[in-house]
Amino acid sequence: MVIYIVRHGQTEENNQKILQGHMPGRLTEQGREQVRSTAEELSALNVNFKCIISSDLKRAMDSADIISERLKLPVIPMEMLRERDWGEYTGLTVTEGKEKYYHDGHWDFPGKAESDDGIFERAKKALETLAEQYPDDNIIIVTHGQFARNLLAVDRNCSYHDIPSFVNAEVRILER
Repeated sequence: MVIYIVRHGQTEENNQKILQGHMPGRLTEQGREQVRSTAEELSALNVNFKCIISSDLKRAMDSADIISERLKLPVIPMEMLRERDWGEYTGLTVTEGKEKYYHDGHWDFPGKAESDDGIFERAKKALETLAEQYPDDNIIIVTHGQFARNLLAVDRNCSYHDIPSFVNAEVRILER
């Protein structure tokens, strides 16, 4: 299985540096253009893709739909590919969040936010599920920055902190 991991295009909330978590997110025109460019890059690879599997959050689904238009592939929503759940801290700016809850290189959330271990385990389960369903296929996953880093961290058996951040609409390849 070869997975082409794509981060969704830029959102209005990215521009405002908001912890989006499970918010829908609204692609900017620049974000749509980023994804159109990514779709062209994927098309130029001449890879026989099986499908696009996307986080079910609006910003990812909108990005997946743009790629689908170019590649003529079905889009399958998968809740497991959602971004980290920031719980009650969803909607804070990154600066506000870090001032209150980021210490020694780690988020320290009381309450209902998803932990580093929680998102890592969810990424591990997502990869296992995809490997069962698409063992010999080339697939495109459209997801979110931190979750994408966790997918790579699972594969490399490291912390997502060791994986460089994704830019909007960036593609990285994961071979399993």
